[in-house]
Amino acid sequence: MGATSSAASSPPPGRGRAARAVGAIVDACGAHPVVVLLLALAVLVVSWSFALRVLLTPHTDLRELLPQGSPALQAFEHQLGRVGGGATLLVIAESPDKAHNEGFIDRLARSLNEGQRATQPPDPALRGLRLISYVESDAKDVHAFFENSKWLYADLDDLERAYDTIDFQIAVRSGMVADLGDDGAQRRDARQPALGLDAYRDRWEQKVREHDDLPSGYFESSDGTRVGLRIVSSTTGMGDAGGDALLASVRALVATMHPEASDPPLRVGFAGDIPNAAAEKDSVVSQAAWATAIAFVLIVAGVVWFFRSPWSLVVIALPALIGVGSAYAFAYFCFGYVNTTGMFLGAIILGNGINYPIVLLSRYREFLARGMSAATARREAAENALRAEFVGACVASIAYGSLTVTQFRGFSQFGWIGLVGMVLVWVAMIPCVPALLVAIEWVQGKLPRALRDPAPRVRAGSGGPITRAVARATERAPRVVLGLAAALTVAAAWRIPALLRDPWEYDFDRLGSRGSKEGGAGEWSNKAETVFGGKMNVAGARMLADTPEQVPALKARILANDAADPRGSLIAGVATADDLLPGTADEQRQKLAVLARVRDRLTPAVLDALPADEGGRVESLRPPDGLRVLAARDLPPLLRRRFEENDGRVGTVFYVRYRNTVVLSDGHNLLRLAKSTDNVRLPDGTVVQTASRSTVFAEMIRSMERDGPRATLASLVAVALVVLFATRDRRGAFTVLLALAVGVTWLVGGAAWAGEKLNYVNFITLPITFGIGCEYPFNIYDRQRLLGGDVSEAVRRVGGAVALCSYTTVVGYGSMLFADFQALQSFGRLAVCGELACLCGAVLVLPSLLQLLPHKSLK
Repeated sequence: MGATSSAASSPPPGRGRAARAVGAIVDACGAHPVVVLLLALAVLVVSWSFALRVLLTPHTDLRELLPQGSPALQAFEHQLGRVGGGATLLVIAESPDKAHNEGFIDRLARSLNEGQRATQPPDPALRGLRLISYVESDAKDVHAFFENSKWLYADLDDLERAYDTIDFQIAVRSGMVADLGDDGAQRRDARQPALGLDAYRDRWEQKVREHDDLPSGYFESSDGTRVGLRIVSSTTGMGDAGGDALLASVRALVATMHPEASDPPLRVGFAGDIPNAAAEKDSVVSQAAWATAIAFVLIVAGVVWFFRSPWSLVVIALPALIGVGSAYAFAYFCFGYVNTTGMFLGAIILGNGINYPIVLLSRYREFLARGMSAATARREAAENALRAEFVGACVASIAYGSLTVTQFRGFSQFGWIGLVGMVLVWVAMIPCVPALLVAIEWVQGKLPRALRDPAPRVRAGSGGPITRAVARATERAPRVVLGLAAALTVAAAWRIPALLRDPWEYDFDRLGSRGSKEGGAGEWSNKAETVFGGKMNVAGARMLADTPEQVPALKARILANDAADPRGSLIAGVATADDLLPGTADEQRQKLAVLARVRDRLTPAVLDALPADEGGRVESLRPPDGLRVLAARDLPPLLRRRFEENDGRVGTVFYVRYRNTVVLSDGHNLLRLAKSTDNVRLPDGTVVQTASRSTVFAEMIRSMERDGPRATLASLVAVALVVLFATRDRRGAFTVLLALAVGVTWLVGGAAWAGEKLNYVNFITLPITFGIGCEYPFNIYDRQRLLGGDVSEAVRRVGGAVALCSYTTVVGYGSMLFADFQALQSFGRLAVCGELACLCGAVLVLPSLLQLLPHKSLK
């Protein structure tokens, strides 16, 4: 077998206590495979029993991504406790028949109210209706309120003039006044019907219509082809489980009404906060499932093709599945749930975690092909790969673990689960792989020869045609390879400063689901605008004061903060309950005094003296006796509920209305709005916990801006320290870290050239890339060390396994490129680019550097 074989089969210098201990474990596991595998299966079953509990019920509310102690999050949750989530679910019925649409909405509203009040809903599918705070389907009570109170909504000066007109008209008609002016204007007024009150009536009704904008009494489009109702829920509408339950219940209720079978057929759609959030989440979950399935098939095919053995799947999969299951079991006991980013981590751990058993199995088959006995090959493979595998597990775990230093839970939970998962995959590999090899070889011995794996070829360790070509290129033309790499690095680095000045994605339209905007909730949201747009809707962000007395001061402070924004104003106004009232209490009392005089002037004798048609019209304008000062509590329910807390208190709720030109999908605008409206300090020093949904998104952006650089630096420093400690010589540390730097530069520079920005999903690519950026080159470096500095032979022997490791990971990431959820797509793009960049750095840049740096040159 020659010198090369001896180098591979004899323990190299420096193999110490740890390698011998691992060798002893491997021998013991090979001697007792049944015990090991039974224990492994027990761990697998137990860990996945807990893992499935968190994976099947993820917490997709965006609040779960924010720091727990965030003042903005605390303010938002403080508000939820007082008024509930206030999320909306809009139901729109569409057909050419206006009356048919209105009838359907009436029936649906009755059913919703009955289901909400029912102690035991007849259908378990309708239990989500308990989450309804109230249903709005018509405005009949609003019409009655404003009709009965229209006199109070008139301007005080107008009421005074109306009284003067009545007084003058009565005097003229009684003959007490013959002429009041030379121009005859008063005489012309005297001839007007209804005592000259027609013009005043028109102005008063116009004043009322400023608050009552549903002439038909329904929420409907101008042509009546769409009629809707608004459900206001106690949920947040940010992807929480309650919103999903409510949407499912309303869908089920609509289905029982069979709108498609009516005459004419009705189309019923859903829009608002809850359906939009559900569409986003469904996009994430369904695409994750498809991505996992596609990746699984391609990874299986790649592994079987590389090892020419379906049995290799069992060897590689068991430790990886134990690691993934144990990581999510850890999440169950540590957090009790997983958030949006944690949902996808299992596939990532699986894709990265199988790297370790792939390398170990590759070494075993290589040594077996070179004539070692199975027991010796198992032990030698484990001892030979220990250092590279351990370093790979360390740098990968550290890359994930760096995220745990952040306060942003979208990063920190991901980091903890990834750290635990990568460590446990490596730990599970040491006993499981030897035991599996023994068990599989025993099973194959009982099978017909046609069903057994072919014996490994003698030259299996010398690589295939691609790895041999790469080894020749880096050996014969290292300067050319490095020159091309340097040129590409300079081109990539040229655009990095521009990206670093503004690395974050602030356009939330580029992060969500494309499909939900083109159909489903997105399509119906556009239709809902024709039904609900500006109608009985206090548009804007809902916020709360501690007391009603604080509202005017809060309104003034928020408007002042907005006016001081150097980039311009974003806020059109602040709507309060008082805006719906006919003035302050003092102003109303003054109006009531004038109205009392009007009422006293229009005596029965005066009305009886008028012609019948005129007398009836004047009597309809006579202020009723029951008029009184109105307070916020007197508003009709459709209006009052918008300003009401859970305990019935009215007047503390107010709404910040944004200008029509404000784009709320722009994170820059969210940050500016949050600065003007969140946790407002009043002139007396009191800080009021004000918050809105914009607060949550703004806090997410701030958390990423704060924690992103921190996690990146922690990952880079920790990975570099591991490499320095593991290589223990300047040549190794220099080449491995330079390969890492090249790979990361290509990744970041490529993102800059492509216009890719960082977001709360794809940011995780950076620390992961630091890990694999060291793991792959260190594998090749360590193998050439074990081969006495033979770089080309190291590339030939380990290059295929490294490429397979990269292939399985690229497939996992690449499947996300077909996702509808755009943030997930961006993660797939960056992760694939990071993998390919680091693979090229490992198999091209590092070997070329090692060829030019003699084995002892930097010692």
